[in-house]
Formats: sequence, C-alpha cells, structure tokens
Amino acid sequence: MTNKYALVRSTLAASLGLALLVLPLSSQEAGARLSGLLLTEGSGAPVEGAYVALVDLSEVVFGETLSNEGGAFRLPVPPPGTYRIQVTRIGYQSWVSDTLHIASAAEARTLRLDVPVQPIPLPELLVSAQNDCPTTPEERRRALELYESVLPILASVSSTADLGALRMEMVRPTVVWKRGGRHYGRDTTTVVVLKSLNNASPEHLVTYGYAESINDSVNTFYAPDGDALASPGFLATHCLSTVEDEVGASIGLGFEPKPGRAPVDVKGVLWIDAVAGGPRELEFQYTSLRPFLRRYLEPSLRADVRSRFNRVSFHETAVDESLFGGVLRFERTVSDRWMIREWTILSPTLLYRLTVADGRTTVWPVAIPLTTSGEVLAIIRH
Repeated sequence: MTNKYALVRSTLAASLGLALLVLPLSSQEAGARLSGLLLTEGSGAPVEGAYVALVDLSEVVFGETLSNEGGAFRLPVPPPGTYRIQVTRIGYQSWVSDTLHIASAAEARTLRLDVPVQPIPLPELLVSAQNDCPTTPEERRRALELYESVLPILASVSSTADLGALRMEMVRPTVVWKRGGRHYGRDTTTVVVLKSLNNASPEHLVTYGYAESINDSVNTFYAPDGDALASPGFLATHCLSTVEDEVGASIGLGFEPKPGRAPVDVKGVLWIDAVAGGPRELEFQYTSLRPFLRRYLEPSLRADVRSRFNRVSFHETAVDESLFGGVLRFERTVSDRWMIREWTILSPTLLYRLTVADGRTTVWPVAIPLTTSGEVLAIIRH
C-alpha cells in the first residue's frame, strides 16, 4: 500500500492562539448558536472543511460541525460553563483552544480564529487524529496507512457527473393501507441521474448524524459514501482498524464511532482488493438508533394505537441494530475512476404486536428493516 494521497500532503496546521474568552451567550435561547470564523493568518483566506468541536474540560462533546467554504462554523450553545474548541482537518494538525467561558446573556458574538500555516508530517498527523481511540499506536498506524492508500479513490467515487448520466434501477418501499393496517411492498423504477447514491453532505453527517427526520414525519437514513469516508469529519469522529478476511483476497478497513458519539452513526468495514488495491465493498450498520426511534417514530405509533384502543400500555421498543445498515459495491469504470455500482440500505420502521386482556391493551413495538436499493445499469456518455 504505497500509493499516497497527494492532496493531503499540503501541510497546514490549525494553531488556535486563544486567550481566556468570555462570551455573553444565553443558553436558554432556543436555537442559539456559537458562531466562528477560521481564517488563514496573514492572507485572511478561509479555512474550509475543518472539523470543529466544542468540548468541556472533561472532553465531553457538546457540539460538532465542519467549517464551510467561507471558513464559518456554527455550534449549538451549551449550558453556561467553561469549554474549549477543538479543530481537526486531514492535512491539518489538530489543536485545542485555551479555555472559553460561556455565560448567560442575551447576545452572542462571532469568534475570529486566525490560522497560521505550518508544515507537519502527514503520518504523524493522521495518527494523532486517532489518539483517543481504544487501539494501540501501531494498530492505528496500520489502519491509517490503509486509509491513506484508498483516499484518492474515496474522494472521487461519489461524483460521476464528468463521466455522464447514469441509468439506474431503483427499488423503494411502498406502504398501502388495507383493512386498517399498513402493508409494505416495493416499487421498482428506472431513472436517469448524475449520482448513483444521493446522500447528505459530509458536513451534515458530522453535525446531525446518519438519520434525519423532516417535519417529524419523513425519515431518511444515509450511507457512508466516498465523500463521507474521505472527509476530515469522518476521521475526527470515527476510530479506524484493520480487518483480515478468511481467504486473504481482501484487506478490511474497519470503522466505528468514537466513544461518546451521540447521533445515529455507522460502523462497518470497507473491503479493499489485496491485489488491485481498490475498494470492493463496504458493509455498515447503524448505531445509536434507539434515541432516534424514540423521538421520531414512537410518537406516531403510540398515537395510532391509542386512536384504536383504550387503556393502552407500551413496552420498550425492541431494536436489533444488526438488522439495519447496508452495503455499497464499487466498480472501476475507466482508468483511475471508480463509482458506486450498487447499493442497498436497510432502514428501520416500527410495527407492533399487541394483546388484549381484561379490557387492557398491551403493545410491544418492534423495529423492522425496510429495503431501498439502487443499481447502475449503464453510463450515458456525454
């Protein structure tokens, strides 16, 4: 694995020379945000794509996001207290600010953080980004060497617009109401698209996780595609490892959320062809599903049951996280170009079983997988 990713050899160090800051922020203000701006010292150029986290003195993360193309970032305001800002980026050295005091007040102001340029060795940078993972330094170094070897492929695999449009077969779940209940089926269509897998941006995945509820009714689950895996936010929020297959034909790059990661996230293995050196398949499972289901899916289920039955009691929802996740399969199209040829996502929905005894209804909710998939049938050249 000697192929190196030239882009990440650009050597920038995010050095946050912050004194003790006292910010008048109201933690009781709904939707309040701590805003900041990362700029290159001297030139004033924005620092894009940096992973920014607000942590307390015990390293508990209270908010995390990525800086945008203008270097700006916004974090949720935590309770009053003392915090630090952590900044990490692939190709950038990770740094932690001095203490930042957040007090109760009516206004928030924007932090301007000047970032000096400083060369650093890439291997040292990558290993330090994983220092808080429960693996040995040697294990981390092996995993990061493997990660670095496939990084150029991952960075381009999600975008195929330059190759042409894609004719795809899409399979989506459908819901039909019959005899007072929901019945699930599948709808198969052929579409022409520019990307084989529509996914949330890496910034969105870092900040909000791999599941989203729109208006508390439409639930969408995302996959760790090439853009996500190659982003600095992924490296900052996941621990990497190496996995051996039984026959030795592939090398596995394992990943799992770092300890304390709260949103719905993913763990799994990216299987890399041991001979060709390219990605073959990615298997993943969702993690931390129960809080999401409790907040966004259980209320509608409970309302539906209560509209049908009186004197209802509910058991805790049964969730087997091993049932939910997906598979991405990769294929080389032309020289040095790869694409996601086929994908499957198993996302949760809630059903229930019930018993009625002595005029009382007891409900056992259970999470079951719904399958959404896509397969590229042809590339329509420009």
